[in-house]
Amino acid sequence: MTVVRATAEAGVDSPVTAALGRHIQEVRRALDTIAAADVARVVQSILDAADRGAHVYIAGNGGSASTASHFACDLSKSTALHGHRRLRVTSLTDSVALVTAWANDTSYERAFAEHLTGLVQPADVLLTISVSGNSPNVLAAVAVARERGARTVALVGRGGGALSSAVDIAVQVDSQDYGVVEDCHLAIQHAVTASVRSALSV
Repeated sequence: MTVVRATAEAGVDSPVTAALGRHIQEVRRALDTIAAADVARVVQSILDAADRGAHVYIAGNGGSASTASHFACDLSKSTALHGHRRLRVTSLTDSVALVTAWANDTSYERAFAEHLTGLVQPADVLLTISVSGNSPNVLAAVAVARERGARTVALVGRGGGALSSAVDIAVQVDSQDYGVVEDCHLAIQHAVTASVRSALSV
């Protein structure tokens, strides 16, 4: 492909390599801003839910919807250990039919909240992902979870927005760049999954 060949042949000072270097450097810097203690609290909340046989629900929009699906997949499959009860994990973004039905019949702001209303229990965990921290449908889902007594968690960026103060645990990535924050959220989800698996294997 022409684009790949042009990139491979580009010098170290080309716009392509400069942009690549800036992005990688910013991801490295942003990863260093993440509070390990907050991530550990997320891990513990998931382990507590596992001990209770409770459910972990995950939600986000756009790229964060993909991260929610990825997170649910990894938490469900990668932590399945012989002799241990499996985690109960669901991404609220995975049913396009249900998300669009609620969005169409109520509003997009209620798409996750209405879905969650029929599911969430007091011992459950709602884990939300939002770069801005201001997504109305995510905030509405958090309100439902809190009303039901569930634990609420958020992965955020860009200052945390309203979500960071609305949840029990917020893990913040200090960057204004959406791509950088989303990259870091994926790193956090892999770290959380690995930590949960390690704890369950003891």
